[in-house]
Amino acid sequence: MTSTSVASSGTVETGRLSSWTKIAYAFFGLSFTMSTMVNTWQMFYYTSFMAIGVGVVTTMLAFGKWAGAAISPVWGWLSDRMYSTSIGRKLGRRRAMLLILAPLNLLFYVLLWLPNMPVWAYILFNVGYFAIWPGVTTIDYALPSEMTDNSKDRAQLVVGGQIGGAVGSFGLSMLNVYLFNIWGNKTWDAYFKIAMLYAVVGTILLVLAAFAIKERPYDPSTDVAAADKDAKGKTNALKQIVSVFWNFVSVIRIRTFRNYLYIFLTQIIFRNVRGTLNSYFIIFVLMLTAQDVSLSTGISFLFGIAFVTFWGWATSKVGGLKTYRAGGYITFVLFGLILVMGLLKQNFTPTQLAIGFTVLITAFGLGNSGIVNAQQYIQAFVPDVDEIVTGKRREGQYAGITETLSTVVQALVVAGTGWVLVLFGFQSGSETQPASAVNALLYMYCLTPMVLTLLGNFLTYRMHLNDENHKVLVAEAKRLREGGSMADVTPETRKVVEDLAGMKYEECWGHNNIINISNRG
Repeated sequence: MTSTSVASSGTVETGRLSSWTKIAYAFFGLSFTMSTMVNTWQMFYYTSFMAIGVGVVTTMLAFGKWAGAAISPVWGWLSDRMYSTSIGRKLGRRRAMLLILAPLNLLFYVLLWLPNMPVWAYILFNVGYFAIWPGVTTIDYALPSEMTDNSKDRAQLVVGGQIGGAVGSFGLSMLNVYLFNIWGNKTWDAYFKIAMLYAVVGTILLVLAAFAIKERPYDPSTDVAAADKDAKGKTNALKQIVSVFWNFVSVIRIRTFRNYLYIFLTQIIFRNVRGTLNSYFIIFVLMLTAQDVSLSTGISFLFGIAFVTFWGWATSKVGGLKTYRAGGYITFVLFGLILVMGLLKQNFTPTQLAIGFTVLITAFGLGNSGIVNAQQYIQAFVPDVDEIVTGKRREGQYAGITETLSTVVQALVVAGTGWVLVLFGFQSGSETQPASAVNALLYMYCLTPMVLTLLGNFLTYRMHLNDENHKVLVAEAKRLREGGSMADVTPETRKVVEDLAGMKYEECWGHNNIINISNRG
């Protein structure tokens, strides 16, 4: 199949993306209400209504996420290479993957919420869900770089995706409040019915998003599978298995990716700790209700739309690194205030605590959206550095790595927080907890973001991928892609490329074994 046939299904254009394409991309964020429901209520659902001990639940969820993490590298690797298949060349490498994954995700998502199943069944369902869902998010993460080379369009796609997530989470939270009032929140069936509602809506949105994707055409830069072949133009199944994991680890040699990785890990760890413990903090530390969980989450996400819009504008003006630092300092201050409120909670009425927490967690949305917006914006440019190193467009590779690490962190956080809570006397199924468990919740919930945001801000000073260097990088990749000689590089361009790549200029543009371990350069 030729590149013309792929273009007819929606390839990346040299001009600006249409407004409809940008809006439709936000459907990814809207569909993530399914994931938000899992992250917010699955652990609570299992411990409170399925009568499974918190230690068993956290271990079970961690096992599912670890199994998913082991499979996750395949999605980015496979997505990049879908042009080697007839369906990929017909539909596009990202669209084809998404249309395969969406119905599988629906199946396992529904199975997660089936009541009164044996623990072994829940383990299998969680393995299936956490194996499939990373494939969906890998496509989402890859698209800002895949769909356009225009920096403004990339920034708008990042903002649009975040707004979609904010709208979806707000809708979920507000609808949850309404549905809890109708169905109650003391029995399993209310949570089950809510989950099924989001399963249907989320899947429809994923399918709609799939048909709005714009993709790079089939050409030498997107024919990533060609780089897997040996000098005789051959490969085999064993080499491909090795290639999946070699591609996952070899990118650590690229300096810009290493620096991005450190920043990514600090923010994903603290955000997962906060997300995992949020419901428990509200219910057991502040002694509020399930409706308060949904109300505080919903209001904070509503304001998040304005916050994300602001950060998108700010990032376009001053760059992602500066906005990341600003978001980090805001987050540090707000969690310091939440810590003080938790320590002095006996001095406040439940209404005062509910209002105070809602205000602070809404303000935290300003800091959090600044961090996330900047992190995702920076991530969208890492594949451009990879292209100058490998000569290939591997958006899926980096999206897969990001998703894999996210899954690993989630597994570690779920298991780690669960074990800590058990160690400090947390009692599953109880409406109150001992002081030791309450204190553990308080300090984990507040100190983790405070420490890691400061560390993340420090690490941003190691990152040199700014707008000026990026323009030099893209221009050089374009020159080489069009047949230019590496011998004609200017001293200024050489300096930028070597700084961002972390290797000599002569070792770039495929003269290395980053993709193919057997390549001697």
